[in-house]
Amino acid sequence: MRPLAVGVDFGTSNTVIAVVDQEGRSAVLPVQTRAGASSTLPSMLCFRPNDIDRTARPVSSAGADAMADYLARTGPARLVQSMKSFLGSKTFTDTRMFSQVFTLEDLIGTLLTHLYEATSSQGFVADTPLVAGRPIRFAGPNPDDALAQTRLTEAFRLAGRAPDRFGLEPEAAAYAFARKVTGRHLVLVADFGGGTSDFSVVEVEADGAQPKITPLAQTGIGIAGDRFDYQIVYHAVCPALGMGSVFRPEAKALPIPLWIYANFSSWHQLSVMNTRQNLRLIDDILKSADNREAFEGLVHVIRNEEGFSLFQAVSRVKQALTSQDRAQLRFKAGPVEIDNVVTRSDFERWIADDLDNIATTTEQALTRANVRPSDITRVFMTGGSSLVPAVRNQFASRFGAEKLVGGDEFSSVAQGLALMGVP
Repeated sequence: MRPLAVGVDFGTSNTVIAVVDQEGRSAVLPVQTRAGASSTLPSMLCFRPNDIDRTARPVSSAGADAMADYLARTGPARLVQSMKSFLGSKTFTDTRMFSQVFTLEDLIGTLLTHLYEATSSQGFVADTPLVAGRPIRFAGPNPDDALAQTRLTEAFRLAGRAPDRFGLEPEAAAYAFARKVTGRHLVLVADFGGGTSDFSVVEVEADGAQPKITPLAQTGIGIAGDRFDYQIVYHAVCPALGMGSVFRPEAKALPIPLWIYANFSSWHQLSVMNTRQNLRLIDDILKSADNREAFEGLVHVIRNEEGFSLFQAVSRVKQALTSQDRAQLRFKAGPVEIDNVVTRSDFERWIADDLDNIATTTEQALTRANVRPSDITRVFMTGGSSLVPAVRNQFASRFGAEKLVGGDEFSSVAQGLALMGVP
């Protein structure tokens, strides 16, 4: 049966596609992989050279299959992740995958093509109302909003067709929330993604067959799950890889530049550090580094593109700390082996400034909507980082724990986008 509408939530970490059926019910389409079905497609690509024709377009895989192909590689392979983080950046234009040049639009379009194939949705995506999600504010220090949305539109077009419209991700989550309640609610929607956190104050009237959603204010900030990962790498990994030590290009000792570690700690920046220019500079530093063995560990990760393994280890720590007071961080980088305990109190101290910025952005949404925290009847928290205890505690203390609701943390936005597209 052909659906009434389709919603695609292209995320920094995961991508989800959902539909609304003829009865008005929303559902996520399962993503078929070699290991079985999943509700999400991790937003990553693996490229390998075409063995038949090395000058042809590289062979690609996506999601869990890309992860498996990269880890099992016996020859050249490139892993691409966090593509959404570059959408608003004017400095990222293209990258070379072996013999071929790919723009950012090409990369995202390739991911979406794999998504449609893995969900067998190509047939109806072509002529069914399609709503794509976008954050209130794209990731990056000074993101160009118009450029980001133009790129995203073109990526969808390359995968088959441009969206009929874009829906703000927290507003879409409000549509999903409205299907679960009755009556009138003044809701703060808090959507914590991989690259951005978005907040929307909405009025929800859910007495009729079709809920009425009235947005009152939206705010967003480029701080979310990836930033939390950054803090773990920067504080728990980088000191073991030479951060804080010195090198001696001449007689005078100089600190190893912190920008190297800042880029190293961010997955989407680390993934583009393996360039001839960067490696030449890093090699020059290595020659006269005091703590040569530690710095060699950093060089090893960059040269051998082991950032994926590093961030997998960090992600396991972050997930463990949602239910435990401490977690073990284990990672080997060339001559350096890291085996440290990370406590939840450490982690919460490292992300304290990020949480303050999230709180400020939340207050801005309330101010623009001209409502007080006591006026909010529900706080609908969605996205993976909504499960971080420090995040939940912040909202519980501000609005009351009894007002916090969640569920479908990884799929509510996609389902809401599909609901927004119903004619």
